[in-house]
Amino acid sequence: MSKRRHWDPFEDEISVETPDTSSIRNGVALPIWLKRLPLPAALLALIWTMVAGFSGNSFPFAPVAVTTLAFGAIFLVDMLENADGRRLVRRVRIARDRGWSYTGRFLEWQIERTPVRDSEGHYERRSQRVKPPRLEKIEARIPELTKVRAGSFMGVRLDGEFWGDSREDSLPLWVAVGAMQMEAGLGMREMRRDARGGKGGYGQFFSMLGAYRIDRKTGIRAVIRPENIVNRGPLDRDIKTESIQFNERFHVSGRPMTKRDNRDVTQEVLQILTPATQATMLDLAARFHNLGFILEDDVLFFMAQDRLAGENASEGGIDRLLPGMLEEFEAAKLSIRRYVE
Repeated sequence: MSKRRHWDPFEDEISVETPDTSSIRNGVALPIWLKRLPLPAALLALIWTMVAGFSGNSFPFAPVAVTTLAFGAIFLVDMLENADGRRLVRRVRIARDRGWSYTGRFLEWQIERTPVRDSEGHYERRSQRVKPPRLEKIEARIPELTKVRAGSFMGVRLDGEFWGDSREDSLPLWVAVGAMQMEAGLGMREMRRDARGGKGGYGQFFSMLGAYRIDRKTGIRAVIRPENIVNRGPLDRDIKTESIQFNERFHVSGRPMTKRDNRDVTQEVLQILTPATQATMLDLAARFHNLGFILEDDVLFFMAQDRLAGENASEGGIDRLLPGMLEEFEAAKLSIRRYVE
């Protein structure tokens, strides 16, 4: 596909080429129980090999063979599924259906061999994963939503980005998503359920980070992030609204966009956080484990993190739910936009 230029909250404008998926192999959608089977089987086989090696007088041919087959099954499952290719096809379809662009190229981690000095003063080249510059720029711009914080966000793991226009008002938007597998089969009952009806031990923990243009400059930078155990008692000094529930759920702070401007922006932040806006944010907070917003002049950033369990965590679960999630956050943007207009 040809390149398209889009508004971008970090580059102002960016050129994006949505990948061509016509030649991607379909792969096989395997059931969850089958995907979960190779890893525990490999671990059990490895333990069997160790026990047989220490207790026996001969080479443990059978345990070693079973262990080799079990670990080979892990790679075989990945090869049969072609999960990365299938994910790309799904996301490109989402982008095309909405007239957006999509790529994961800017968020790809690279392997580099760099010289490392050992304890004896000698240098050797070692391979290490290098964080993409795009992700570093995202984290530097909005650290309140992307860095690990006690009782709040768990860092950010992203693997793809969308650019396009909002359906409600045609203003530009940007969304990045990512997910990692989690095993909750032995965890508490709450860990085996999600807020969207999913049940089961197999799960995914996802991050959805986005930005909307609201088409009017506010002149302030307001941060609404989860309240945590650090900001309690005498340390609880953030901006307070009239809602006790909102104050208990979110930590609110603000400052002028110009760093030389030392004026107090409390009233401006409170004017943005109207009762309707607070109700919208609380409603979203009930459906996402971690939720936060940053209003930076004329851009509204949001971050949502939560778990998916059972069928919702099956292949493509986050991609199936993504359009509906975006519509939920659209309401928060529209509520704030009504104020600034």
